[in-house]
Amino acid sequence: MNFRPLFQLAGKRQIYRVYISHTARSLAFSFVGVYIPIYFLTHGYNLNQVIGYYALLHGTGLLMALTVIPKLIQKFGLIRTFKINYFFEVLHLSLLFTLPFLPFSIYWIAPIAGIGVFLYWVPLNILLIKNADFDKMGTDLAMFFSLPKFFGIFGPLIGAGLVYFIGFWPTFLIALVGVLLSYLPLVGINTEDIRVTFHWKKAWQGLRKRKKLFFLESFDNILEESEWFWGIYVFLVIGSLAVPGIAGSLAAVGSALFALFVGKKVNQSPHNVVTITLFSLALIFLGQSLVENSLEAYVLSLAASFVFTAFLVAYTSIIYREVKGDNEEEFIILREVPTVLGRMIVFGSIILTATNPGVYFLVPMIVALVLMIWFVYKIRREQSVA
Repeated sequence: MNFRPLFQLAGKRQIYRVYISHTARSLAFSFVGVYIPIYFLTHGYNLNQVIGYYALLHGTGLLMALTVIPKLIQKFGLIRTFKINYFFEVLHLSLLFTLPFLPFSIYWIAPIAGIGVFLYWVPLNILLIKNADFDKMGTDLAMFFSLPKFFGIFGPLIGAGLVYFIGFWPTFLIALVGVLLSYLPLVGINTEDIRVTFHWKKAWQGLRKRKKLFFLESFDNILEESEWFWGIYVFLVIGSLAVPGIAGSLAAVGSALFALFVGKKVNQSPHNVVTITLFSLALIFLGQSLVENSLEAYVLSLAASFVFTAFLVAYTSIIYREVKGDNEEEFIILREVPTVLGRMIVFGSIILTATNPGVYFLVPMIVALVLMIWFVYKIRREQSVA
């Protein structure tokens, strides 16, 4: 993969600026991301309360995505909407930094975090789908997913060291500074070229037309959010603050290396890549449900990172090719509904299995197998038509 275009900021493909900004932000959060829920657990909150925090976060974000964010993008454009996002993310990290001294619970922080997260990801996904090349979709998405991992390999490891030897506050400070710096690459994007208009009547028509895509989005997010829970589960099982960070760094290594090689393969046959990776993910989730020690956690983290990155690149390539050039802005907004629905299923399942959290990983295992069967059926049907 050629990294030279990333540093040619005057180049015609503005997606490179998006890559750099996203990479810088991801690098900042790599120091703290896996430790935010663990931070809550070590400050007197139980697992169900932490899950409630994230449910409120995503619920608030979805409400914003369906009501306020489209109006902001219409009025101010995508890049200016990013500016609003930075205010909420800085406020969120500042509140986490001072949490031990605050007179209120984490549930007051969750809506602020939710607004910040969705103000970031909704415009980012629109930027990505508008700037990605249809014929190079796999390569573009591989770079998008791999660069944050490549540059963030040591983030979780450094975060683990800081948390273990000093405490949580240095990681939040690093993330705070990194988030502010990540905006700089976006300054040069021509905002006049990426203003969008939303037509909700057409959007709901598109929802009916793309029912299968929205169904897939729910299932996909069950898998994605399960990877998020893995870091929490490792902490609960092993009880060490260092292990989640080490596991996170191993996951970054696997993701970065694998994504560099999977892009061209996805350009050729994304459905085959998705099918193979879904079967592999099912086996990995089964292994995660049985993990007992740090060595097993490290091996599974590395394996999951390889496979999950390949799945995300191929799956996202399929979805974006389906909608590119066909009211994609409305799709990006409305897909937050099945996205959050999938996450709520995850949160509910975690709460139901809180007494034995390893059992939870059987849920994404079943989902992966169901998705695999669906994609196999789709491939065979297309082959029979051809």
